[in-house]
Amino acid sequence: MKKKNKIVFVISDLGIGGAQKILLFLANFLEKKGFQVKILYFGNKITIESNKEINFKSLGLNKKTNGIIEKIKYNLFRIKVLRQEIKKIKPDYLISFLTTVNILVLIASYNLKSKIILNERNDVIRKEIPRVWKILRYFLYRFSNNVVTNQPESFNYLKKYIPSKKVLFIPNPLTNKEKYKYKKKRHKNILFVGRLTFQKNIDILIRGFYKSEAIKKGWKLFIFGEGEELKNLKHNIKTLKINNYVYVKGVTKKITKWYKKSSIYVICSRYEGMPNTLIESMYYRLAIIGSNIPGIKYYIKHNKNGLLIDNQREDHLIKSLNLLINNKKLRDQLGSNAKKYLIEKANPSFFFNKWLKILK
Repeated sequence: MKKKNKIVFVISDLGIGGAQKILLFLANFLEKKGFQVKILYFGNKITIESNKEINFKSLGLNKKTNGIIEKIKYNLFRIKVLRQEIKKIKPDYLISFLTTVNILVLIASYNLKSKIILNERNDVIRKEIPRVWKILRYFLYRFSNNVVTNQPESFNYLKKYIPSKKVLFIPNPLTNKEKYKYKKKRHKNILFVGRLTFQKNIDILIRGFYKSEAIKKGWKLFIFGEGEELKNLKHNIKTLKINNYVYVKGVTKKITKWYKKSSIYVICSRYEGMPNTLIESMYYRLAIIGSNIPGIKYYIKHNKNGLLIDNQREDHLIKSLNLLINNKKLRDQLGSNAKKYLIEKANPSFFFNKWLKILK
C-alpha cells in the first residue's frame, strides 16, 4: 500500500475568521485526496466545523505576555514545543498561516526535512505588525519552499525579497456548496460581516448610514462580528441616537440566513487580503459597496457587479448608499452580475489544482 503523505497545518487559533475558513477548506479537500492531515493550533478551543477524519491538537501556546524579555522567552518556548511536535510527526509538508506563526514554524523546523509553505492572508504592505516580526519576515521567508498570498499587491511586494519562483498568488475561492433559490423579495437590510477592528473602517459605515437616506426610507444596518472596536462602535451608535436602526449582533453560525434576506453589503476596509465575506455576499447576490483596494477590486468591477468607493471619502459612501437604496432594479442587476462573475472567477477547482501542483 502506498504511504500517505503527511501534512501538518499550523495556525494561531481555530476561531471564526477568513484564514481559518480557508485552512479548513483546504485541509478537508486534501484529506479526501488521500493525504494524512493534522492541524496544530496555539489556542485552546475550536469554534469552526471540520471533517471528523482530521486530527486536531491544541498546543496551548496562546498565553498573553508583557515586556520584551517575557515575550522573547515565551516565543522561544513556542519554538521548542513546535519543534518537538514536528520531530514527532515527521510531516512531508508544513503549511502555516499568518506572519507570526509562519516565522515560528520556519525557525522550529530548521534543518528538518519537511517542505515549508507559508500563507499570508492580509495586505503585507499595510497590515501593521511589530517591527521585529517585519524584519524576521524579510530575512527568513526566503528559506521556505513557497509563500502563498491571496492578494495581488502583496504578491508583487513579496517578490522583492523572496525568489520569484517561490511566491504564489492564489485568490480565495468560493467555499459555499449550498444551492439555493434566489428570492427577489428581500428586507431593507444593509449588512456588514467581519472583525470589528480599525482595519475594517466601520466608523465610516455607521456615519455614512446615518447621513444617507437609509433611515428616512426605513432601512436598517446589521453589523456581525467581534473585536477591539466593539465598545467604540456601540458608543458612536448611541451618540448618534440610531440604536433602533443599527444593530451590532456579534458572531453567529447562521450568517447565511442574513445574506439571503439582506439587500446591500458594505465593506469599506482600509486594507484587505481577500475577504471571504465579500465572496459570500456575491454568491448570495447582494448589491455590494466596497473599497477601491486590491483585495476587493479583484472581484468587484465598478458599476458592473458592485460599486467601488474611496474608503476615506464619507461622501462617496453616502452617494453609493443613496443610489442603491433608491434603485431596486440596480440592486438586483449588480447582485445578479456579482454571482455570475464569482462563479466564473472563483471556481474551487482552480484553487485546489494550484495547491495540488504545490504538493506534487
